[in-house]
Amino acid sequence: MLKLLIFIFIGVFVRNVMSIYNPLLTYTLRYKKMSAHGNITGYFTIDQYKDTQYINGNVTIHSKLIVDTVIGIFYRCDPEGINCEYFQTWKLTDICPKLKDKNQIWSRWYSSFDPPMICPLDKTNYQLKNATYDIDQGVRWYSDVTNYYWKVTQKMYAGDVYIGSYIFEVSIFGYRKKLKPLFK
Repeated sequence: MLKLLIFIFIGVFVRNVMSIYNPLLTYTLRYKKMSAHGNITGYFTIDQYKDTQYINGNVTIHSKLIVDTVIGIFYRCDPEGINCEYFQTWKLTDICPKLKDKNQIWSRWYSSFDPPMICPLDKTNYQLKNATYDIDQGVRWYSDVTNYYWKVTQKMYAGDVYIGSYIFEVSIFGYRKKLKPLFK
């Protein structure tokens, strides 16, 4: 009887863990559009290299105030991007150390800015070069992320003063990558 309970417990545990993240799949973003608003302007292109899409372009912050807070608002929509509902909000107040964090969903995005986004955030003109998010981190946080179309607004503030925002829309999916044979 004890063996049966252990077998059932291990089976349920493995099923729940494997449903969270499938190591046999490669996850990728498909950017639909990106735009800037408020005191931020930009020109963005969506470029593809092999299986990965990137955002390239120029961003200008039309403010002398120093950005110190970033708020990300997430809306999840049906796969066609039509029926959307509020999902959650992330507020990053101490952004300087977070810009240096590795292995975060935003790490690749912020490392794509030229000049680099270093504190204090007082530059006005940036160029985005092959910017993307590390979606594997997102899949680990929320395994159901691939079943939705996402509309994300990232708002930037200097204290309580709204500087501007950019909005992007993405879909996320997993696919099996063809593996190269070990022996020929």
